[in-house]
Amino acid sequence: MKTMNTMKRWSVGALAMLVIAGSWAEANEAELREQVKRLEQRVVELEGKPIKSDGGSPAALEWLGKTAVSGFVSASFFHNFNDANPSANTFVTKNDGFTIHKLKLALEKPVDYDKDKWNAGFRADVVVGEDAKVIHAAGLGDSDQPFDLEQAYVNINIPIGNGLKVALGKMVTLMGVEVIEETVNPNWSVGNQFLFVENFTQLGGLLSYRWTDKIETMFAVFNGWDKVTDNNSGLSFMGKVNLTLTDKTSLALLGYGGPEQDSNTSNWRTGAQVILTQKVGDKLTFYVQGDYGQEDNASLVGGKAEWYAAGVWAVYQFNDKVGLALRGDHLADDGSSRTGFDPTGNANLSSVTVTLNITPIPNLQIRPELRYDHCSEPAFSDGDKAKHDQILLGLGVAYIF
Repeated sequence: MKTMNTMKRWSVGALAMLVIAGSWAEANEAELREQVKRLEQRVVELEGKPIKSDGGSPAALEWLGKTAVSGFVSASFFHNFNDANPSANTFVTKNDGFTIHKLKLALEKPVDYDKDKWNAGFRADVVVGEDAKVIHAAGLGDSDQPFDLEQAYVNINIPIGNGLKVALGKMVTLMGVEVIEETVNPNWSVGNQFLFVENFTQLGGLLSYRWTDKIETMFAVFNGWDKVTDNNSGLSFMGKVNLTLTDKTSLALLGYGGPEQDSNTSNWRTGAQVILTQKVGDKLTFYVQGDYGQEDNASLVGGKAEWYAAGVWAVYQFNDKVGLALRGDHLADDGSSRTGFDPTGNANLSSVTVTLNITPIPNLQIRPELRYDHCSEPAFSDGDKAKHDQILLGLGVAYIF
């Protein structure tokens, strides 16, 4: 009998607990439904609006989502058959030694031509390594340090016509087939035109306008060749026209002028450049570059200096992993203002370079290279001697991210 009473009490207690739990669950469910409704309403209110930080500016994640991050790391090893450090090539300077060329990091919010609306972006490139000393602009800190702010500029699209782009800041030059980034050049080492008759960077403004899908013009005004702090009170100018003649042929025409000498605005450096790009089939591409320049009172023997240069590249891509690049160039430096090789006034410099471009896996470049240089003057070292010739054999490696 006692057992039966106990069982009844437990049954009544359990039933009461179930009733209480059901009532609590029903109330809690109602509260949860109300919270869900409030959250859904909040999502609707925020839909289409940027996430804001406490300061009211776009949050970091949103900014990063609109910014392209890229770069690469590059290094090389070269042997000079003269058994001396290579001469006349400011990027390859060590014999039987390793060189860390660049850790390159670029941040960019790109800006396209747009005829309908304003748009703005930026670009910033930082280079750490031995090459930073070579491209370092005058007036931007210590050039002996392996660090350089290669580019830093604001880019704006103004809805005028097809869209007018205006850039202001430090930018790379408009000149040349070759660029500072060896990972996109046909060869690992750069040619004599890049080294001696072009600037690397410029600080100023750039206007760009695309008239049609085949014609684009650019006009730059800047402090001077490779100068952040100008060395005189005059500005330099550069204009370029890009022409797409066919789907396989393009032509670029460039002209420049301005005073480049210290505390002198009367002696101008002027010149012109033409670049032809010709594709033959799907695997072979030719580049041809011609340069002419002159500068008042810049010759080492006095008077006007002049220079003429020509370069030809042939690039054949066997497949997506293996390619071959051949370059030949010649520079006639009358007055030796560009090379400084001949104190009597004239120097002729030529080179032939062949590079095997191997990409065994995506993002990795392995580039063995053989280069021959010849100068009319004994510009190359051979221990205690000076020679007219130099042969370099080396290997460049880069990882692109």
